[in-house]
Amino acid sequence: MGISNLFGTEIVNSKRQPEFDLCKTLCIGLMILCHVFYVIEFDNIVGFNPTYISYNLVRLLGAPFFMFSMGVGLAYTRKDSAKHCLHRGLMLLFMAYLLNFLREVLPWILFGEYPLFGKLMTQDKLLMFLSGDILHFAGLAFLFFAIVKYFKWSTTKTLIITLFITAIGAFCLNEFSVKIQINNFYLSFIGLFIPIKNFTVNDYVCYSFTNWLLYPVTGWVFGRALKKCKDVNKFYKYLFWVMTPIFLLSWAAYDANGGNIWFILTNSFVYHQQNPIIMAIYLNIIIIALSIAHPISNYFGKFKIWSIIKHFGQELPTLYFVSWVIIGWIGAWLKYHDTYLPNTLKNIVSVYVFVLILSEMFIYLKNKLKSRNNDKCSTPPSQDSVPVNKEVPVLK
Repeated sequence: MGISNLFGTEIVNSKRQPEFDLCKTLCIGLMILCHVFYVIEFDNIVGFNPTYISYNLVRLLGAPFFMFSMGVGLAYTRKDSAKHCLHRGLMLLFMAYLLNFLREVLPWILFGEYPLFGKLMTQDKLLMFLSGDILHFAGLAFLFFAIVKYFKWSTTKTLIITLFITAIGAFCLNEFSVKIQINNFYLSFIGLFIPIKNFTVNDYVCYSFTNWLLYPVTGWVFGRALKKCKDVNKFYKYLFWVMTPIFLLSWAAYDANGGNIWFILTNSFVYHQQNPIIMAIYLNIIIIALSIAHPISNYFGKFKIWSIIKHFGQELPTLYFVSWVIIGWIGAWLKYHDTYLPNTLKNIVSVYVFVLILSEMFIYLKNKLKSRNNDKCSTPPSQDSVPVNKEVPVLK
């Protein structure tokens, strides 16, 4: 079957895609590990150590993959109307600012000094509350899709508009710079939409809308194509053998011109404020990762242990939110007692396991309450009821 014959007009691949669960589980594990280092005294020195490895691996397949995966999930869900996207976007923005309050402002109020971020913001709690992170961008992305769905834009039109928005982001990144001031509240709102030099890396806004929109939109397009793919195994084989040489050639081209692609991809400034070239490289890495994860997930998906992978993939948003709150309070408690945790393997593992256990306890209670509420709301079916098909599983 040639590449042109891999796709049809009917939806033939509507099941949950396990390769996304595998990649998301690896990413969330590394991401929480990276966040743990905010409460452990460390030096991010190049070398074979947990800090360096976790920070740079999660940058290769972290936030870009999460946003790409979010777009795929939107392509698979039935709840993709403008109303649903608007509701999800507003809820994500609410959760984002709630996280700012619980992780940053409330510990600051109770303990007297903010423990983790924003040295330039330590005199103003409101500015810390207004800072932007990945959840803020996710909310804006869903609001964008609400517009797409409301006006019924085609895939092609949506891509063209997204590329135009990305070009605006690239222009702003090159042209706009500000003098960082403590009371620049308005910059937090501007930074949510356009990138500003020397701005995002100072913990005001880490993911600007025009800089990152390309990831969920390309994920959405990828998901729409994947649903109509007749042979997913062959599709991923094609992707691997096409995208891998492109990535290696890009790496070689950077090195030949005196650059260092590894430094570029793992640099904090470049990671948060990406230009279109860097985005293309990251998208290449995402596709290669999925093409490798697909055969692995096909093999291990038959074992019971895969339920753990699926669980982490499904609970990613909750894990992100809860783990950050726990880490924020650990940092506040440590700073209140004027102490820190030395960078030892014992401390790293202890805090990491502690955060995971508490997060899992919260997830268990959340699902228990949700199940109990569903049981209360459900009513026994009548004899005249007609069975309906179950909803298609979606990528969350």
